[in-house]
Amino acid sequence: MDFWHFSQKHNAYRVSRAPLGALLGACVGVCLFCVPVNAQIPARNVNMVSGTQWPGGDPFLQRQNEPSVAVSTRNPLHLLAGANDYRTVDLPGLPGGKVTGDAWLGAFKTIDSGQTWFSLLLPGYPQDNSPDGLASPLKRFDAAADPTVRAGTNGLFYYSGIAFNRAAQGASVAFVARYIDNNNQENGDPIGYVGTSVVAKSDGSAFLDKPWIAADIPRDDAKMCGIPSRQPDGSIKVQSFRAGNVYLAYSVLSGSGTSQRGQLMFSHSRDCGVTWSKPVQISRSSDRINQGAVIAISPEDGTVYVAWRRFASPAVPNDKNSQAQSDAILVVRSKDE
Repeated sequence: MDFWHFSQKHNAYRVSRAPLGALLGACVGVCLFCVPVNAQIPARNVNMVSGTQWPGGDPFLQRQNEPSVAVSTRNPLHLLAGANDYRTVDLPGLPGGKVTGDAWLGAFKTIDSGQTWFSLLLPGYPQDNSPDGLASPLKRFDAAADPTVRAGTNGLFYYSGIAFNRAAQGASVAFVARYIDNNNQENGDPIGYVGTSVVAKSDGSAFLDKPWIAADIPRDDAKMCGIPSRQPDGSIKVQSFRAGNVYLAYSVLSGSGTSQRGQLMFSHSRDCGVTWSKPVQISRSSDRINQGAVIAISPEDGTVYVAWRRFASPAVPNDKNSQAQSDAILVVRSKDE
């Protein structure tokens, strides 16, 4: 991987003076070809939380934030969104007789381009006793956060986040859940949940934070994926198609105060998010805290770019002319995953 460092550069431009008459004549000539443009009028705001009836709505009118949304590659009217969702704080049915719950992640679906929405929770939350919830690797965690939703090919959606136990030295995981748009509105909800895979986990000695996901198109060496989809009659149908690589970056935070450290890790999947490669560190070990990754993929050749913020070390002056431990935006590039 190649490391890049961005710094500010000031460019000066020289403006030549033209005769005033020539300038006015040019302006008049341009205006003769001006065409009136109608002002853009934004559509009304739409509440993505559908009412107050559980399970589709939010009975306690709690809050949702940090949204992420993606458009289906099978039907542009179908969208899937995710957000931090606090409706689980007040929901009854917590295990162990707990009175107050914690935040989880919401999943929001629309099949009419965002005019109306149906909302639910990502399977595995503490009160979830559904078959999908009980089978989820997230079931043992108290809370979830940091959603990112991206669209893959053939109607796939990838939904990344973290799940954790908030107690001191609590365990945490970075995960990717998958949905698929079956584009079969006549059979009910066309966007079905497929499953969840854990990409990385910590026993509590560190905290996994701020994952970011990106999905590529199938390339020449793409493998085949088999995606199970539950049908309205309860049967399972497997859809097969070529896979595009999926990439995930996240931070591993350890220590506290001036001794806190955070390294950026990277993993990829070649089978539509079922299995993931062993995470590799892409930040410099000498850099103290690295966080807030974003990923971009070159449409031409699949080159992967990851950018993130490096926080200055308190032991080193934050000199903009210094390359050592100063605040910076860093970028790495890889052509071989």
